[in-house]
Amino acid sequence: MANQVNNNNDKDTNTTEGGFGKAIEFCKRNVRFIAVAGLFIVLVIVLVKGLGGADTGNANDEIVQTEVTEAVAPETEVIAEEAFEENTHPEVNELITKYYKAYAKGNTKKLAKLADPITESEKSYIEVFSQFIEGYQNISCYTKKGMEEGSYIVSAYVDLKFKDIETTAPGLETFYVRTNEKGKLYIDNVYGQFNARMKEVPVDEAVAEFLNTYNKQADVVALQTDVQGRYEAALASDESLNTMVEQTMPDAITVWKYDQVAAAKKAEEEQAAAEEAAKKAAEEEAARKAQEEQQAAELASAVTIYAIDNVNVRAEPSETAEILGKLEIGSQTTRLEEKDGWSKIDYNNGTQGYVKSEFVSTDASAVPQEPAPSEDTSAPKYYAEGAVITLSETVNVRKSMSEESDKVATAFAGEQVTVILSYAEGWTKVNYGDTTGFIKTELLR
Repeated sequence: MANQVNNNNDKDTNTTEGGFGKAIEFCKRNVRFIAVAGLFIVLVIVLVKGLGGADTGNANDEIVQTEVTEAVAPETEVIAEEAFEENTHPEVNELITKYYKAYAKGNTKKLAKLADPITESEKSYIEVFSQFIEGYQNISCYTKKGMEEGSYIVSAYVDLKFKDIETTAPGLETFYVRTNEKGKLYIDNVYGQFNARMKEVPVDEAVAEFLNTYNKQADVVALQTDVQGRYEAALASDESLNTMVEQTMPDAITVWKYDQVAAAKKAEEEQAAAEEAAKKAAEEEAARKAQEEQQAAELASAVTIYAIDNVNVRAEPSETAEILGKLEIGSQTTRLEEKDGWSKIDYNNGTQGYVKSEFVSTDASAVPQEPAPSEDTSAPKYYAEGAVITLSETVNVRKSMSEESDKVATAFAGEQVTVILSYAEGWTKVNYGDTTGFIKTELLR
């Protein structure tokens, strides 16, 4: 929020003790994260040279920030321009007053309606800084016309009241005020002092140069010099104010910076993890698509083949590879590829395997034909229900239609059985004395 200069009164970070010392050491160890996030602010004590292009400090300088001011003599020639208008625009005074009121309360939601944009890091800073502020008093607005119609450059004088400290600290801050599309004034926070140092949002170089020229004007320099004198006198008159500005606030903002650095480091680690996960997902997706394309190409050139002998299906094209199963003679399947005497086939619902090519053919007629079983005309295939048959040989009576089924009786040659029902499976159910069971139909002669 404030203009910035190097603080020559910062404590030596090598001798800082306690939690603040740890915070500073943490920042040293993680300077690359600080550089990425632009977090080289410790605390702002002085407001100088307006805003925009006026801030020529090295981004690596350690600085301190409060809402008080120290004016310095310009390094370039003074440019005479139009005179200030002091408190002549009620709408400007109202905007600036609301801004300072919300700032003192740390109400970043309200501030975002008055100043745009406010970055997340600035919101975080405001929340910390406002904890020490009771309020801003005696606000006066010194205005000049901005670059475009409906815009103003505003140098706002304030007396900053810290909590539990009697003496106020005079301060001076410069704002670039514009009119939005609805005709309402707002603070263009791109050219505010926080962004001037942090450089989180790009600036319009023409506006920055316009503001730089403003800071060289005689009445601007005179106002800065006057406020600087008041600020130094206030610090000299009240030791508690001096302690607040030079010790309490720097320590508090050092801890704030510690938290910002830690957050930046965590964000980088999370981003790296997310990028790695995205890379892995992309590689897996590419592999999946490549596999699908390969399978599609294989299917495009696939042919139907027939097993001309019983042949093992193996996991790899090798006679020592794992056996997945077997193709029975006459089995039909799809060949996806043939190479080096092996046929890659679509086996068992999408599972791929390999068979020796010499045992398969694309010609169905190449499958050997088994000779038809000879028909035994001496034994009928079926017997009528109730037929009484005299056995010509001894046979087993089984519990069910299977040669593996339990034997329930043995019927000897010359004995009789009564047919209950003949079945297409080649078995006939019979009564043999008090026993009911099954006899192979061909044995009933």
